[in-house]
Amino acid sequence: MSLMKTSILNNYFRNNWKPNYDKFKYSGWTLLDKIDKDAHILDIGCGYNDLKKHFPNLYGIDPYNSNSDQEIAFEDYKPHKQFDVFLALGSLNFGTQKDLDKQIKHLYDITKKNDIIYWRQNPGLTDHPWQGVEEIVFFPWSEKWNVHYCDKYGFELKEMKQDNGNRLYSEWIRK
Repeated sequence: MSLMKTSILNNYFRNNWKPNYDKFKYSGWTLLDKIDKDAHILDIGCGYNDLKKHFPNLYGIDPYNSNSDQEIAFEDYKPHKQFDVFLALGSLNFGTQKDLDKQIKHLYDITKKNDIIYWRQNPGLTDHPWQGVEEIVFFPWSEKWNVHYCDKYGFELKEMKQDNGNRLYSEWIRK
């Protein structure tokens, strides 16, 4: 991603974005009941790391938020331990197919058999009111792209549905 796009995302996520788990039926607070409390979780793009207080073994990474356990881009993150569950709740949504391919390859490289990934995906909507939004490429997530990446990298698409009308909720399992 270009330096300018990174700068726009940095500004937005550091200064404007606020989490809202209430508005998502499947990828919001419902996950508290779905994920084992003792699971070892990597929260990719954790934002303010709000889920950490609910899961003692959650480790949050985020390139734009100092409330994370480690302020780092996902592509640069080298796991310090093994995880069972991965959260990508709106974080792996930016860039071209080449960008997403690199991120999902990295996700494959750091997961092991039977690990689960919970997703909140933006299907290419530029509905965020920040200046410079036209400079940001939103990946157009769809069922087709989920199937493509699962097939390409050895994941199983366990579940997929609309979440709050304008986002997709997906669950992947590493084969």
